[in-house]
Amino acid sequence: MIIKRLYLKILFAFLGILLITILLTTGLFMMTAGRSYKSCLERQNLAKFKILKVMAQKELDRQKNLPAEKNADFIALLNTYTQIFGIKLWLTEPGGPIIWQNFEGPVSFLYGKDRRQVHHDDGIIIYHYVLQWQEYYAVIPIKYRNQGLQIHLFLDKGKAKHYNTLFFIGLFVIILTATLMLVPMISYITRRINRLNQSALEFAGGNLSVRTDIKGDDEIAKFGDTFNRMADRLERLIINSKELTANVSHELRSPLARLRVSKELIIDKLEQQGITDDAVIRLLNNIESDIGDLDTLIEEALALSKMNYQESALTPETFRFSEFIKSMMAPYHPLLSSNNLTLDLDIKDFGKARQDKALIKSVFSNLMDNAIKYSPPGTCIHVCAGTVSPKGLEFSVTNTCAPMRQEDLDRLFNPFFRIAGQKASGTGLGLAIAQQQIQRCQGTIRAEHNGREICLAVYIP
Repeated sequence: MIIKRLYLKILFAFLGILLITILLTTGLFMMTAGRSYKSCLERQNLAKFKILKVMAQKELDRQKNLPAEKNADFIALLNTYTQIFGIKLWLTEPGGPIIWQNFEGPVSFLYGKDRRQVHHDDGIIIYHYVLQWQEYYAVIPIKYRNQGLQIHLFLDKGKAKHYNTLFFIGLFVIILTATLMLVPMISYITRRINRLNQSALEFAGGNLSVRTDIKGDDEIAKFGDTFNRMADRLERLIINSKELTANVSHELRSPLARLRVSKELIIDKLEQQGITDDAVIRLLNNIESDIGDLDTLIEEALALSKMNYQESALTPETFRFSEFIKSMMAPYHPLLSSNNLTLDLDIKDFGKARQDKALIKSVFSNLMDNAIKYSPPGTCIHVCAGTVSPKGLEFSVTNTCAPMRQEDLDRLFNPFFRIAGQKASGTGLGLAIAQQQIQRCQGTIRAEHNGREICLAVYIP
């Protein structure tokens, strides 16, 4: 699972560090103080076992004729010992069955435990348990008659378990308290980062006046100040750039208007003088065409500049997508006929859609204008529309096109890019504007070439 929220990452990182610290501390304790404490317990237990062995041997030696389990003083000694130290105790002959025990039930608690055997003086054997080293099981040999006896002792760990439970409860309380103390701090950090992120999103959306107001002297506050300084500088640069674009546009349109008027005056003068030189008329028409291209270039450059610097809000509407596409095709029939082009429609009626109609119309018009402009006479333009789950709306325009290099296809949506050797007039901004518009509604546009035709496909979620 990938954790995306910052406060969860910080919280889990803290808990991981805390857990590792506890484990390392516990391991260090077990390697140092724990070993010392265990060694001390072992020496104390061994001393108790030796005392028991001496006292038990003395009681048995005083009444050798009595069986051990019938020796009242011997049994009383064992009972006293078990009551003082809280252990389970039983007697056996070496390798034989139990002949006496101070508890009820079988000796089943010894089985299934991982034990480590330790030999000591006087034949005493102690077994320590690896996982629960507070427990022990000991065997004390006693000289009695010919066969001897063995006293078995097992520590009753009831109290030790209680202490372990309390320890783990305390450990859980420590972790919980540390977590509860950390949550407000994490929330404080993430709130400030979210505010900074929101300001950045508003700035990216075109609100150039937005600034963040994060207080403090820490790294996040310094980052907020850096963001504000960056926003100030970018706002000045963008405003200056927009003003420059507007001024250049105004200055360019004024001489273009004068050129158009001068061209009309020349035509009127030629008509008045009765001059009908085809070469002159052709040159004047070329001037008019160039003026139109420059005017279109200025208009599209302004539109692209506006989309780059400030995105207006989308206005989605509910409409039947297939009928909308068909309605946009009507104005193109005369243009298709004049260019000796045919149209093939493949439009699926899948129901209603909710999108910005003006945006879709602009994109579709750009694709159709591009297809008509660059299609050779006598060819066909294919228009498809439908749905692609889960992408959403899909429409595409396919037209005949000369083979293209992959690097030209990759640069097709770059502003002012035109394929080398292309004779058709154009500014190289139409597809760049279409891509900008599609990206505003989180869609994609791509170009594919199969060697004979080029397909421009649009996907809108």
